[in-house]
Amino acid sequence: MRKYIPLLISGLLMIFVGLYMLTNPDGFLTVVISVFGIYLAFEGVKSIFSYFSYRDSLGRRLRSALLAKAAVNIALGLITVIIAAVSPSLIPTVIIYLAAAAFILDGAVDLLDLMSLSKLGITVPALGLETLLSFVFALILFLFPRFLTGIVMTLFAAVLFASGVLMIYGSVSSMIYARKLRKMGGGDVFTP
Repeated sequence: MRKYIPLLISGLLMIFVGLYMLTNPDGFLTVVISVFGIYLAFEGVKSIFSYFSYRDSLGRRLRSALLAKAAVNIALGLITVIIAAVSPSLIPTVIIYLAAAAFILDGAVDLLDLMSLSKLGITVPALGLETLLSFVFALILFLFPRFLTGIVMTLFAAVLFASGVLMIYGSVSSMIYARKLRKMGGGDVFTP
């Protein structure tokens, strides 16, 4: 019976997080991004400690790379935490715009590939469709960033909530089934 308690707790936690995401998506995103920023800064500090611990055994390039990684992680971590604290509503929009920029870059590269292949007399209809879709997705992301963020957060919250409910249902039904088997067999029953 005790082995099902962590599943019950996990299911309840998933339901709580799913409900919190549905009722306060901006607050949830702020917390997640802040924790990520703290993690980045922590990794930077850890890299500095590694540098001082192993600097004699590291080559000059590796020492420089380790310090650069530490500085970048600390800077990005602090910037992330500051943005989350000062303007949490900016976070989802920035993420959406970065995704849109990636789609534009992908579409541009595909367009160049398409033009190069057409000069060689090679037609690739799938590449043309991929190019068009990249630009369409970028346009949609640029035009409706907050709407799409809301949809994604709502879907993720619903999946998390449903998973929590299913986890609780599965663990409770497994406990009931194990209890019935013990009563029928009169002894310990192996339950996975």
